[in-house]
Amino acid sequence: MAMPQPTPDDRAGEPSSDGELPLSPRVVGLWRLGHAVAWTILTLVALLAAVLSTDLSYAVRFLIPFGVALLGIAVTVWLPDAQYRRWRYQITSDGIELRHGLVVRNQSSIPHFRVQHVDLRQGVLQRWRGIVSLSISTASSATDAVLPGLDPDRAEHIRRQVIDRAEADDGV
Repeated sequence: MAMPQPTPDDRAGEPSSDGELPLSPRVVGLWRLGHAVAWTILTLVALLAAVLSTDLSYAVRFLIPFGVALLGIAVTVWLPDAQYRRWRYQITSDGIELRHGLVVRNQSSIPHFRVQHVDLRQGVLQRWRGIVSLSISTASSATDAVLPGLDPDRAEHIRRQVIDRAEADDGV
């Protein structure tokens, strides 16, 4: 079965030379939002600690939250793009192949015959970004997988493809 055509804003919706597919680029904005919220909270905690600390000079009290804020901005801008570039998946005749991770590289394979069910999930923020998560469950939670940011049409196509292949491999 052919994959649906990527939408115009899919800057990297085409398979790579080895057939691996990227997530939707819209997932980067969602990841960036999560990092921004976390780093804002850390900056506020650092600011509160600096204000309440009487042992530090005024310069150090200013530099600590300022440094945390700068680090947070750098991480929020850089990390989601790097994560996106490392996330790849492929549906083969044997199963689902996943590759992701920056520091710890994860590469997993789920054979079609192990798939028990495939779910599509879309929270409020995912709906806002126009993406869904596809969750693949097996009998062992160690081999479960989640594709965190797919275009809804592509996710439905993958869900149907995986279910069809799992049913075909279910011959007892």
